[in-house]
Amino acid sequence: MWKHQGEYYLVREEGGIAVQRVVYKLPNELFQLPESGRKSLLEIDFYVKNNCWPPNISQEEANRLFWRKYPEVLKNNKNAQKLFTRRELEELLPEGSPILASSDSD
Repeated sequence: MWKHQGEYYLVREEGGIAVQRVVYKLPNELFQLPESGRKSLLEIDFYVKNNCWPPNISQEEANRLFWRKYPEVLKNNKNAQKLFTRRELEELLPEGSPILASSDSD
C-alpha cells in the first residue's frame, strides 16, 4: 500500500499462468485501518479481492454454530457429534437420541 499525490493504492499480483500486477485505488478509510492497527495488510488485501472481510471464526466453529441451530442434524451424525462434549450433546439432541461420539469420549 502506498500514498501518491493524496491518493491511496494497493498493488496485487493476480492471475494463474500469466500473472499480472494490478493496482487498486483505495478509499482513505481502508488505508487508515492498518495504520490504526484495526486491520492487517492481509485483511485489506482480502477485502479488495473479495469485497468482504475475511472470516473471523474457524470452519469448525461455524459448523458448531450451525449444529446448535439445527440439532436434529446431529442425531445420526457421528462426525458432527465429535465436536461436542457429552454434556453438550445431552442438552442439544432430542430426548432419546443416541450419543454416537463426543469430544470427551475415549
